[in-house]
Amino acid sequence: MKSKKKKSNIIQPITGLFLFCHFMVVAALIFSLLAGIIPPDKLWIFSFFGLVYLPVYIANIGFTAIWILLRRKYWLLSLIPLVLGFMIFRGHFNINFHGEQAKKTGDIKVMTFNVRSFQPTDGFSHDEFMRKSFANIEKEHPDIICFQEYNLPDEGKFGLEGLKRRLGLPYSANSMPESNIKKNNITDVNILSRYPVMESKHFDFNSGYSCQYADILYRNQTIRVICIHLQSYMLYTEEKVILHAPRTFTNFDENRISHDSRKIAWKLRWALKQRAPEARNVADFVSKSPYPVILCGDFNDTPASYAYRTISKSLEDPFPIYGNGIARTYNESKYPFRIDYILYSDRFSSLDYHVIPTKLSDHNPVTSILRMK
Repeated sequence: MKSKKKKSNIIQPITGLFLFCHFMVVAALIFSLLAGIIPPDKLWIFSFFGLVYLPVYIANIGFTAIWILLRRKYWLLSLIPLVLGFMIFRGHFNINFHGEQAKKTGDIKVMTFNVRSFQPTDGFSHDEFMRKSFANIEKEHPDIICFQEYNLPDEGKFGLEGLKRRLGLPYSANSMPESNIKKNNITDVNILSRYPVMESKHFDFNSGYSCQYADILYRNQTIRVICIHLQSYMLYTEEKVILHAPRTFTNFDENRISHDSRKIAWKLRWALKQRAPEARNVADFVSKSPYPVILCGDFNDTPASYAYRTISKSLEDPFPIYGNGIARTYNESKYPFRIDYILYSDRFSSLDYHVIPTKLSDHNPVTSILRMK
């Protein structure tokens, strides 16, 4: 009897601690579900949980599985949040049971790529880096490509005209006005197309980030391609380092941010709030399009975010159908951030989805083949 009582005295506090941890991850999952619903410019705190949706969801699966194995009814705690959040989870992680369809004549291969202004990485000369960058894009043979952080001169072998010749994409819609060149602005976007561009227009968000659309003549009908770049977190190299080693960065704005972690938290909050009106403006523009839409861009936010949920409300995402594993489009973080997207209206269907690993930018390009229904 004493042995059983002693065993019970040990198990009860362990069970209590385990249950408390389960309550915490359930609360985190509920908060991360709210991240896609509540505008961060109205109430920003939930948006932080949207950034870590994937591990929070997996943790809830883990607790649920353990309670089931222990035959304890506490597994019911996560049931409703897991069901409600399943489609968002599929925006982060997916297993492709559909296979892929071969590209046929008339299908459109779309690529989106944040090229970081084609800045050479360590160990490369400028010409060598540009040759590798152009070749990396060329081997995918895109029919339409949307660039973010695009910054090339018009002329020259490694300029816009050289890139168009190399890719066989003669038409473009460039958002890089002379005023931006003078300011050394690197947030510009550009669209290259195999099909004629009938009309295009560029507009800036109030933050300085931008959107470009091109109305493209495709098989005797018009489609609208929209390329966007939403507000980034504006983290510099030394600030990215503090995520791993908090004491290795230089001081920044000490009057506003006195502590290492507060510095990053403030920038995250600021960027999340900036993106909310940008996303609403894009969603409104999409809803008013008279043509079928293909939207590409660097959202700087996850599939659990308000920005993604707002923009994708009337559009389709190929990843939950053809994605495999965890999509990681930002490659300068060990955490698998999916922040670059190809979305399309229901007049199209997707045939595949690929993230192309590269070290030539801090983003991996994303491709998808689309077919007009």
